[in-house]
Amino acid sequence: MVMLNASVAQTGRLLFSKSLQRQISSLTPLALVQPGHRGAPVLTSADTLGETCPDAAALLRRQLRPGPAEGFRPRQAGGAAARALAARLPSALQQDLAENCNWALFSCSFEDGSEDLIALKLEDGPHDAHCGDILQAIWPVLREDSLRELTGETQAAVTSALLWTISKKSDSAVLVLDAAGTLLHCNESGRDMLDGGGLLSDSSGRLRCARPGETAGFYAAVAECARSRRGSQQHPRELILFLEDSHSSMRLPISLTRYRCAGAETPLVVAILPRQPDRTRIEMLAQKMGLSPCEARVAALIQLGLSNREAAHIAGLKVQTFNTYAKRVLAKTQAAGRAEMAQRLTWQASVGRAS
Repeated sequence: MVMLNASVAQTGRLLFSKSLQRQISSLTPLALVQPGHRGAPVLTSADTLGETCPDAAALLRRQLRPGPAEGFRPRQAGGAAARALAARLPSALQQDLAENCNWALFSCSFEDGSEDLIALKLEDGPHDAHCGDILQAIWPVLREDSLRELTGETQAAVTSALLWTISKKSDSAVLVLDAAGTLLHCNESGRDMLDGGGLLSDSSGRLRCARPGETAGFYAAVAECARSRRGSQQHPRELILFLEDSHSSMRLPISLTRYRCAGAETPLVVAILPRQPDRTRIEMLAQKMGLSPCEARVAALIQLGLSNREAAHIAGLKVQTFNTYAKRVLAKTQAAGRAEMAQRLTWQASVGRAS
C-alpha cells in the first residue's frame, strides 16, 4: 500500500493495500477506506486502482495510533458520507457507490476524535449478512496493519537510525529495569559502566552500588518511580538519584523514568547516566583539535577538574611546566578559560565514540 497525500487526493486517484486485500478478501473483492479525518486519503484493496505516492508516510504515521476504537456503526449507502467518498473516486465508481445498494458502508470512531469510513462492495458472498460484525471485530487491527504497510520501510529506517545513534554516538549509559530493580537490558555504554564497577555493578541481573550503603536507597528509588502514577507514557515521572563513584569520589546523577508500554501489565524503569568520557578519548579529540600529545594529555587532566598540582603529579611534570602547557592549550583551543575548554572537550567527547 502507498498512501495518498493531499495533492494526489484532489486528483481522485486511489492507493492499493496488500494488507487490506489479504484480510478483507473473505468479505469482498473491493473495499475502499478513508482513514482518519475527512481530509484523509483513500485506500483500496483493488490493485488496478492503486498507485504510488512516496511522500505520504508522515500522514500515515500521524494516523497510525488514534487510540482505542469507541464506536462502530453502519452508514447509509446513498447518504452524505457515501457521496463525499464517491467524490474522491474515478468517475466509473462515483455513481456506483453513491447509488448502488450493493455497497455496505460503516464508520469507526476512535479516542482521538478521528473516524474511519469503510465501504465494502458486496457480491452475494456467504458473509454478506454478517460483514458488519466481522469488520467491527477485525478493523482496529486491520487498519494498523494496512497503515504500517507503507510506513514499515520508512519507520524501520528511522528506528535503525535512532538505535544506531544511541549505541554509537552517545556515551550515556541506559539501563532498563523492572519495578524490583532487576536489570532487563542495557546499551553498550551501560554495559561498560557496569563492568567498570565504579558506580554500579551487575551480578546476574541484580545491581549493586559501589558504595554498599547506597544500594537500598537505589532500589527504593526504582520502586517509587515504578509505582508512581502521576506521570503518563507521554509525560513519565522522573526521579534524580545521586550515587558516589568509587573511582573519582564524585557524586553523579542518575535519571530514573517510569515507562509503561501499551498492553504491558507492569511498568518499567529506565535509568540514564551521562558518563564521564574517558581520558584516552579526550586526549584523542584534543589532538584532533591541533594539540600535541603532551598538550592533549594536559588538556585531558584539566577536563577532569584536577588542580594544576594534582594534574602535574599525574602527568609526571613539574607544576611550572604543566602551567606552561596549560597556557598553550587555552591559546590553541581559543578558550577563554579552563572551564570553557573543559566544557568544549566534554561536549566533543559526548557526541560520539572514537571514529
